Amino acid sequence: NKTTMAATDISPGIILAEDEVLSNLPKYTPLLESIDTILLLGGGVPLSPTEPPVYVQRRCDVVAELMTRAATKATVVCLSAGTAHLPQYITPHNGLPLWESTASAAYLLRHPQYPVSEEGRVYAETTSYDTISNAFFSRTTMTDVAGWKKVL
Repeated sequence: NKTTMAATDISPGIILAEDEVLSNLPKYTPLLESIDTILLLGGGVPLSPTEPPVYVQRRCDVVAELMTRAATKATVVCLSAGTAHLPQYITPHNGLPLWESTASAAYLLRHPQYPVSEEGRVYAETTSYDTISNAFFSRTTMTDVAGWKKVL
């Protein structure tokens, strides 16, 4: 029975609904406390330097709430430089591209309800331009280098 299953009984690769985790946080807190890092997927051109697209903001909201309410010491790696299918957001002050991941990281750091403000907890991966390279570069430039083994 899923409702009585302990969080420690969760198999790797299982998909959990965010509402299930947030509404039963005490059940999942031991699992969340055991992870090293959370990979936060990007997904579209940012609205501004501190605002990812609205649907990515929802992902950020869930991660910020988990990191704050579960008191996990995990880091978060915001993923994605952008997409090859749409023009990059170009910053008006210097004409350089704004990476999807840096907009998500800025959103987390300035989150209105659950700011993730501790130094060294939010990272931005700025190399990938699709989901496959999200996985490759998060592994080769972040998790393997830092020694993070337990990834959510």
